Amino acid sequence: MTTISIHLLGDTREFQAEELAPVESAHTGRLLRRVAVELRVSGERREELDAELKAATGTDGRPLRGAGLNWSVSDSRYSYTVGAQPDVSTYQLELQEWEDLRSSAVEVGGLALTPGAYREWIDDGGEYLVLTFVTETAGEQGQRLEELVVDRSERYFDVIRRGVSDTPVRMRFGRCLWQETAPGTKRHNLTLVADEGREQSKSHSFALLKEPQLSRTTEAVVATAQAFAVLLDELEVQGVLSKEAADKVRAAAVPHELTARESRQFSRTFDLDAWD
Repeated sequence: MTTISIHLLGDTREFQAEELAPVESAHTGRLLRRVAVELRVSGERREELDAELKAATGTDGRPLRGAGLNWSVSDSRYSYTVGAQPDVSTYQLELQEWEDLRSSAVEVGGLALTPGAYREWIDDGGEYLVLTFVTETAGEQGQRLEELVVDRSERYFDVIRRGVSDTPVRMRFGRCLWQETAPGTKRHNLTLVADEGREQSKSHSFALLKEPQLSRTTEAVVATAQAFAVLLDELEVQGVLSKEAADKVRAAAVPHELTARESRQFSRTFDLDAWD
């Protein structure tokens, strides 16, 4: 047994803790300390304690502050005796050393980006690392980032998350939204995924498209294309356009596989914060 200090229920308290086997961090590779703790609380404070424990659950929560070490709650159970006086609940907690997963710089393809909002997590299946962050670029740095996002001939890059881990991780770009904030300056909401060697599900690419909006958009596009074809025929018949000019317009309207640069325009947004 060992003694640990935790700030809980508005005060710093000492607990006798049982050391558990450490676990390797999926984010940094470090061995993270784990302990088991038992505590008792009066019934009138149970709701307050439950809220603090829930907030400290998972890597995105607010950790329980300790002496030189913060903790996340990996498991929580409690029991109580119905009708007992005084009303006391006994909690069995498993705590895990909390990691500060905030990067000071993300280096990808030799480009160092300074993140604003930053978050990283292990996907729902527990298989690979995903990170998202907001960053702003201009000038040569902005041009270089566009090259990395648009020209994906080298799909995977060595990515370093300074402040989290200096060990490179092979990652690819996922969704990359952008917003022009000033001439030559862009804010980006970038997603990077470390799933090299795994088959990518095509259906996942369409997860953000919602029905019935997608169907209604498809119907509108088809109707617009039909109206455009009729209008073009009428302009040619009325002599407003020559046959050569009309054929040139028809050729430009033929559907084609979008280039990476053309597709990039569909990632533009007028309010990047709406997609955090």
